[in-house]
Amino acid sequence: QAFELVTGDSLFEPKAGDTENVCNTCLFSPSTSDHIAQIMELLGKIPPAVALSGKYSAEYFSRRGDLHHVGPLRFWSLHDVLVEKYHFLLAEASGFSDFLLRMLEFHPDRRATAAQCLHHPWLNS
Repeated sequence: QAFELVTGDSLFEPKAGDTENVCNTCLFSPSTSDHIAQIMELLGKIPPAVALSGKYSAEYFSRRGDLHHVGPLRFWSLHDVLVEKYHFLLAEASGFSDFLLRMLEFHPDRRATAAQCLHHPWLNS
């Protein structure tokens, strides 16, 4: 929501999938797969330990943590998105991307809490 408040856009906008090609015997969803792909393009490859830890992980990931059903990913860092697409100054992009990336950490035990975020320099500048 912070990204949307600052930019006016959603951070991730998964495309609705082709429902005719949805597997009837599995739980695969093209829109979920697209959402995961967008997350990976922005944040990098999901560590296999995290990617494979979910109940339905095998529907979306190979044993190595690579996405099924998705073509090659185009990586674009959050900092670069802010600078190139939203024309942030470098210092503004650095502070805001650091603030967001702490909340978007793949490992839940490393992810910033709401209380920690309140003390981030980007909010207190």
